[in-house]
Amino acid sequence: MKTPSALIDPADRLRLEASVVEAERATAGELVVCVVRACDEYGSLGWRLGVTLAALALLGGGALWPEATQVDLLGMQCAALLLGHGLARLAPIRRALLPEALLERHVAERAHAAFAEHGLTRTRGRTGVLLFVALLERRVVVLADEGIHRVLGPDESWQAVVDLATEGLRSGRAVEGLDAAIHRCGEILRAHLPASPRHLNELPNAIVLED
Repeated sequence: MKTPSALIDPADRLRLEASVVEAERATAGELVVCVVRACDEYGSLGWRLGVTLAALALLGGGALWPEATQVDLLGMQCAALLLGHGLARLAPIRRALLPEALLERHVAERAHAAFAEHGLTRTRGRTGVLLFVALLERRVVVLADEGIHRVLGPDESWQAVVDLATEGLRSGRAVEGLDAAIHRCGEILRAHLPASPRHLNELPNAIVLED
């Protein structure tokens, strides 16, 4: 799995930052885009997979190789344990083995932490919006401060933004998906929260990449 800085090269980063500037041009909203490699290391997954494979190696080895010695079986278990650790480092396998509820919880927790870390709670009108992308989990979260929630209708959501970014991740066109998601954020913000004549840019427009 690529790290955020490998996935989004300097030219792509400039492109996305320009899109953030454009999205904020006519709105009082403050948009921050944060892309992280993973929301957790899920360190126990390798051990769990390794132990499972080692147990299968012991059972299968004993049944398929009756003349195997204890040393032979121990070697098979050690190899299976190492194989489990290696397989658990592959992003598709990690995603497949991790429970959906666990992924959702870790992504939500990390997104809320990023919201605070990057100053989105400190804008004067409470108009911060975070577009948060977790690469390993292939999850996208949009969090908006209370100033945004006050102006959105009860039936409105950020699902279109999430869908655009998520589809980009899954199709191998992450930058294009993010760019489209940023533009959609700008459309929503301009429709509901136009900029005042004295509006200032309160937060950096730089794309946050956490490898």
